[in-house]
Amino acid sequence: MSMLSKFLTGMSFRSTTPTFEAGEEIEVYVTELDEKSGELVAQVGETRLYFENGEADIVGCRVLATVESFDDAEHRGRVTHRKTLSQGSF
Repeated sequence: MSMLSKFLTGMSFRSTTPTFEAGEEIEVYVTELDEKSGELVAQVGETRLYFENGEADIVGCRVLATVESFDDAEHRGRVTHRKTLSQGSF
């Protein structure tokens, strides 16, 4: 194994469109309230996660959420708010 290979072991690039599995618990920032649909949204890169519950006052907060469903092709998913972890912006 070369010195460069040893240095790069375990390194990878982050995707702009991360994917999630149903049932997975994730920490995300609630980035906006979609005024047209009235849904809370967490945007992770270009992936958008829509909340099935939650109040507008959690916009800007870091929350624990459970992924209910996710469409890999569209990079869209539905999540359930479980717990607010911290207030404030990111």
